Amino acid sequence: MFLDQELKNIQEAKNRLAMCCDLRRQLVHIEVQGFWGRGHSMLANLTLGLAVAEQILGFLRERRANRR
Repeated sequence: MFLDQELKNIQEAKNRLAMCCDLRRQLVHIEVQGFWGRGHSMLANLTLGLAVAEQILGFLRERRANRR
């Protein structure tokens, strides 16, 4: 009787621990997705910024060449 109750308590604790581990795993997965999304967005913005800077530099070079 006593051992049956102990076994039941251990199984319940094990189930709670498994649930906590699953929730933690899901949370880490969500955080990684968010980090990847922010990193991807940052790279896209950086690429766009570099393209704009390249266009501006080209425009300035043309303008400088036309002045001479």
